[in-house]
Amino acid sequence: MPIAAKSLPLVSIVLPFELRMNQQISLTKMLTLAADEEEKKLGAEYPMELVGPVIKKLRHLIAGIPCGKENMSMCIVVSALSEKIYYFSPTNILSNYFPASV
Repeated sequence: MPIAAKSLPLVSIVLPFELRMNQQISLTKMLTLAADEEEKKLGAEYPMELVGPVIKKLRHLIAGIPCGKENMSMCIVVSALSEKIYYFSPTNILSNYFPASV
């Protein structure tokens, strides 16, 4: 019987932009520390047979992230089924304001 997707481990790391993210060494260190923290959290909730492949995918993804996206925050999402990196920049809240309809 297949394992339900809801019972599989999922990692999501959101890193708001910091100036030190423009240096590869600093970015890799930040991501590695975040991955270590997520590994501890997942290890407490799931068996290592499920956590191991997800963490392996996460670390492989981290190794390939360049620091070329200037002034961009990032979100990394990794599960046993998929992996994705999202880059985004902060927006001005007022530019997203829609007045109430009349």
